[in-house]
Amino acid sequence: MKSYKSANIRNIALAGHGGSGKTTLAEALLFKSGGIDRMGKVSDGSTVSDHDPEEIKRKISLNISLAYTEWKSTKINIIDTPGQFDFIGGMYEGIRAVETVVIALSAKDGVQVGTIKAYNEASKQGKARIFAVTKNDEDNADFAKTLAGLKSRFGGAVCELSDKDSLAELIAETDEALMEKFFGGEELSDAEFSKGLRDGLAQGVIAPVVAVTANSGEGVESLLDLIVNSFPSPLDVKGEPTSDGNNAAYDESKPLSAFVFKTIADPFVGKMSLVKVVTGSLNAKTEPLNLRTGEPERFGKLLAIKGKKQEDLGEAFAGDIVTITKLSATTGDALVNPGVKTEFAPIEFPVAVFFQAISAKGKGDEAKISGAIKKICEEDKVLSYVNNSETRQRVIGGLGDQHLDVTVNKMKSKFGVDVELSPPVIAYRETIRKKVTGIEGKHKKQSGGAGQFGVVIMDFEPHSEDELIFQEKVVGGSVPKQFFPAVEKGLKESIEHGPIAGYPVVRLKATLTDGKYHPVDSKEIAFVQAARLAFKAGTKAATPCLLEPILSMKITVGNENTGDVMGIVNKRRGSVLGTSPLENNMTQIDAEMPQSETTDFALVILQMTKGLGSFTQEFARYQELPGQLEAEVIANAPKYDHGEG
Repeated sequence: MKSYKSANIRNIALAGHGGSGKTTLAEALLFKSGGIDRMGKVSDGSTVSDHDPEEIKRKISLNISLAYTEWKSTKINIIDTPGQFDFIGGMYEGIRAVETVVIALSAKDGVQVGTIKAYNEASKQGKARIFAVTKNDEDNADFAKTLAGLKSRFGGAVCELSDKDSLAELIAETDEALMEKFFGGEELSDAEFSKGLRDGLAQGVIAPVVAVTANSGEGVESLLDLIVNSFPSPLDVKGEPTSDGNNAAYDESKPLSAFVFKTIADPFVGKMSLVKVVTGSLNAKTEPLNLRTGEPERFGKLLAIKGKKQEDLGEAFAGDIVTITKLSATTGDALVNPGVKTEFAPIEFPVAVFFQAISAKGKGDEAKISGAIKKICEEDKVLSYVNNSETRQRVIGGLGDQHLDVTVNKMKSKFGVDVELSPPVIAYRETIRKKVTGIEGKHKKQSGGAGQFGVVIMDFEPHSEDELIFQEKVVGGSVPKQFFPAVEKGLKESIEHGPIAGYPVVRLKATLTDGKYHPVDSKEIAFVQAARLAFKAGTKAATPCLLEPILSMKITVGNENTGDVMGIVNKRRGSVLGTSPLENNMTQIDAEMPQSETTDFALVILQMTKGLGSFTQEFARYQELPGQLEAEVIANAPKYDHGEG
């Protein structure tokens, strides 16, 4: 594969709603430009983009796929991104790596949720946007209606590419001299028109609409010409976002800096890293520094890839997208020449909101789970994973049930680990509701030889803080001071499992008021056990109750769904704290909800809003569980070994 300089590189991401024709459009661009010798079909799993076995089986894109082609002395890097909402993290990665986002939408279906999500993310990242209306040859296709829908939803920047008068007016607004010339009645020259369109795309003030029928090839060649002639090159944009809020301009003349925007875990090749070169150039002999680790990186191979086809690449210049094998780097890392300090801004991924416990089907696979998940989480930065020592569960989080189902299948097919999912255990807490006094704990053991003896008298009462408060108000030496730490130790061991269902006890104050000891048989262990016995008796007498975790939630939905979602929150024992209007006819709902009511909330929001809604959640506090729900929680509680006390 020959190398291309920055001015002759175009990077595009294909984004949009699932089923809008992105993968078929990628196939058509590759075929029309000679990048492939026959067009594959999504239906039979023969496309360049969908080459993963899971993608072929499901007939949808699950990951970003990189391909390249050449057209009129220009290299075009094409990133096909997933349209299904469970796998939208790939769209964030793909948009980050390019200068222009081609948003596909069907002439039959018009503007859909995926269209809106792609446009909003491209706008947020400051990328050029163009709409490609596909499937114009299908029944009920209506290009004019689709164009009207785009204008209604996205405003004055939207303009049909063939509408030269309207387009010329938008182009004139990109430059003061052009504006003066246009509104003075003069026509723009071809050069001014072409440059103005490129500038308008780069500035985000023009969002052209083109018609492309990928299966027949109609409009594909025109789109290739548009990509080469009018899409911004890396030199035409601000550059790559840096961690200090600025941008690093693409520049071949500067020392090397490059950004790892995607990691792929391949069980045969090893780790593969998709890299955007920002400054300087990269070749197979380069040994850059990983800015995060401070360690040098050694390459396996420098590749240009087209789906699963790989081709060695001699050198990549600023603005190019390449694949490197066997790097230790991970997504978000900067690869630089020694002395370069450019840190790139991280990709802002959506956060996991749907959680399931994961366990091995076979005993022999239990030890392999963490290693396999770690590799998959390097590849999919939306996934979260935690080994919860309290609930004794491994918990994996994603964007929905399909997301986690694919993850489970990948673990088996890629790493040979067979696992199953189940609802995660909720980490409840226990506390007491009233004060009790004079509670005795007596430990006496005599079995030949030295005995054990210790008696404590204690008060227990609730307080506002989660941590145990231990005090002693012993008078007259009934319990010597050297045994106070043993009493506290017994209490700290005891609060790990409460009297109702074995959950940790919080908001407890314990005061040692009296006791007894024996000058020979009293030992530390005796007062540890005495304190445990007092705790057990005291907490049972102090009207214990269960506390459930409450989550703070920020829910973003379309204005038309706001009332319905607020109703769901209230129905699930939650409370709406307020609402705030957002751009693009969206509303943010601030709410709180018990964690036990949120286990399938991601699926409900996805269905109710047709994929447009999203939310984030974080732990807020514990509050008392309604009494009528205690029996079910107790019945399903993990079985703990309480030991003595």
